[in-house]
Amino acid sequence: MQREMERQVFHLVFGTAIAVLILFLGRFYSLALFGLCIITGIFISEVMHQGIRLPVFYWFIRRMERDKVKPGQGTLNFLLGIFIALVFFSIDIVFVSVLILAFADSFSTVVGKGIGSRRIYNKKSIEGFIAAFLASFLVTLPYLGAYVGLITCFMASLTELLTPVDDNIVIPPLASLIIYMLTL
Repeated sequence: MQREMERQVFHLVFGTAIAVLILFLGRFYSLALFGLCIITGIFISEVMHQGIRLPVFYWFIRRMERDKVKPGQGTLNFLLGIFIALVFFSIDIVFVSVLILAFADSFSTVVGKGIGSRRIYNKKSIEGFIAAFLASFLVTLPYLGAYVGLITCFMASLTELLTPVDDNIVIPPLASLIIYMLTL
């Protein structure tokens, strides 16, 4: 549980920092940076998958990556989801979507594994779902308002609960689409 807690704290801090970085860089430079990071990350992941230990990356992946997944897969999925959202939506929308991902994913895991007792789907709990919704809603309330925030965060939390695809890929584009449609 300690390792998972460290992972989720990192996920939350990293996600929040990425959201702020997107605002700072703007769309063009964010796309360029995340595209470069994805390409570099795929290369590093493949090299490490072949058994080559790249010093800094090996230490980081050993501490932060879940067991039995390809090295760096979680980070690559996170960056890919953000990249897809950036292609189609404005910086302001993607900023909030990344916050939703960071808070929903982190809180659902910590609460679900920590106190979750009512499993509802794929080893996930109702407590984790509620934590994902509340955390993401509260952090995005100043940006989205109650109506858009309720709908967007509920759908993102439901997606985190039910998606068979890594939620890091799905939530940023989905949340961005919902925000876009509700604020037309």
